[in-house]
Amino acid sequence: MGMAEAVPGVSGGTIAFISGIYDELVTSIASFSHTSASTLLRDGWRAFARRHHLGFLGVLGGGMAVGLPLTLMLVVGLLESHGTYVMGFFFGLIAASVFHVGLQSSWRWLLSLGLLGTLGGMLLGTLDNASVGQQTSMIFVAGALAATAWILPGVSGAFVLLLLGLYQPMAKALLGADFPVLATFAAGLAIGVVCFSKLLAWLLDRVRHAVLAVLTGLMAGSLAQLWPWRETGFADTWVPGVAGAMAVGALLVAVLGFVSARREDG
Repeated sequence: MGMAEAVPGVSGGTIAFISGIYDELVTSIASFSHTSASTLLRDGWRAFARRHHLGFLGVLGGGMAVGLPLTLMLVVGLLESHGTYVMGFFFGLIAASVFHVGLQSSWRWLLSLGLLGTLGGMLLGTLDNASVGQQTSMIFVAGALAATAWILPGVSGAFVLLLLGLYQPMAKALLGADFPVLATFAAGLAIGVVCFSKLLAWLLDRVRHAVLAVLTGLMAGSLAQLWPWRETGFADTWVPGVAGAMAVGALLVAVLGFVSARREDG
């Protein structure tokens, strides 16, 4: 899951579902509430740990703590040396995710809220990413949105960061142990898990198709920002190689979606 969350367009939730731990993960996160502190004070640490599945969450968190930075080191290095090809891979991931998530909605919602989401994604792409990446408030908001993305089908927190122009800055902050930036991001994550994720789970339970339509549009609108030749043009790259990277990204999402569907049917 840590490796998946480091790559925009690949959902850690999908990996959790394929590996058979999704239900336990959702149950463990949902178990935290305003009564958690009183459980710890009244019943002690062991009861608190059993109620919130801390053994499971600890092992899972340890694995993610290993997989996430290792993958980020690889991706950041490739972005600096072969940026166009990596962006092509990301473009293929997100393009395939648009199709995959869109199939889970309905045409009625896609033609209304989906179009609004597309406009929102295009507007986000016009932001000055250099200035946004230096704003403490935006780093906090990005953390909250990334936490919310964890429970969305087919979306990773890395996609949110990429859309906001914060993917490379946050990756370098993590690898470089920039504690002030990481603390701000972690605070946003905590707020996102406690507040926005519960709201989003409530919306998915009641108006799932509408939420997925907005998400589909948002990803579709972001494709203009992810276009690999956006800044370099075609002259300085091997076009078939970048196209191949796009195809590999799309194939990865297709394979994960196929395996996930087979497991759900089984």
